[in-house]
Amino acid sequence: MLAATGAVGGALVRLLIGRGDEVIAVGRDSGRLARLPGGCKRRVADFTDRQSLRNALEDATLIAACGNAVHLPAILAALPPEGTQRLVVMGSTRCFSSVPDATAIAVREAEALLAALSLPSVLLLSAMIYGTGRSVLDRLAKLPVIAVPQGRSVQPIHVDDVAACLAAALERPAAVGSPIVVAGPTPIAYAQAVRRVAKGRFVLPVPPAALDLLGRVLGRSGIGAELRRLAENKSLDIGAMQSRLGVNPRPFDPPF
Repeated sequence: MLAATGAVGGALVRLLIGRGDEVIAVGRDSGRLARLPGGCKRRVADFTDRQSLRNALEDATLIAACGNAVHLPAILAALPPEGTQRLVVMGSTRCFSSVPDATAIAVREAEALLAALSLPSVLLLSAMIYGTGRSVLDRLAKLPVIAVPQGRSVQPIHVDDVAACLAAALERPAAVGSPIVVAGPTPIAYAQAVRRVAKGRFVLPVPPAALDLLGRVLGRSGIGAELRRLAENKSLDIGAMQSRLGVNPRPFDPPF
């Protein structure tokens, strides 16, 4: 498992170890690897160091890449010549955004690379992940006044449900193939989601057009791009997640 020390990777390690699977956890920080649950093998590797990555993957059969899809070319270059049975890669529903974004470009490129790959594989496109303490909702909850797009929705998914999707994608025959969106069960109004997280804070609904305009003024990256993405509606179809992965996500119900 690659990027095992991140929020998603850590959740997947806990899930697999808990059910008795053999896990090879790969990360670039030995200290963070040491804090993972007992029972897994730990290997230090960096996506920028091809040899360390090759060494880490030399006997891997089922590979889950839990980090940014931008690293897929490095992963493909480091795959062992034989023995690998499946590759599962985390992506983002940001690829559906109309706002120019490096992450979205990387996810689209990853989709093309996997489509041309003879190895059985699948790309999981995740909506906003909560339960990590580091989501957009967590950051918004720390502000004294929170501006949210009026009439817009979001479909967040809990980190443990993402881990369940990754585990299913590693083993279910139906998982292989076209990208699968992984998200919460139903869209929820952005204002409602923020109010559940940021109790006691003042939530200010703002017309999406105003957020989009402010984002354009602030620029194409950073806070400007984030404001423009906030203005987009996020309603996602999770039918493939349910049918191909067999995962039915929990309702959005913080605190987390």
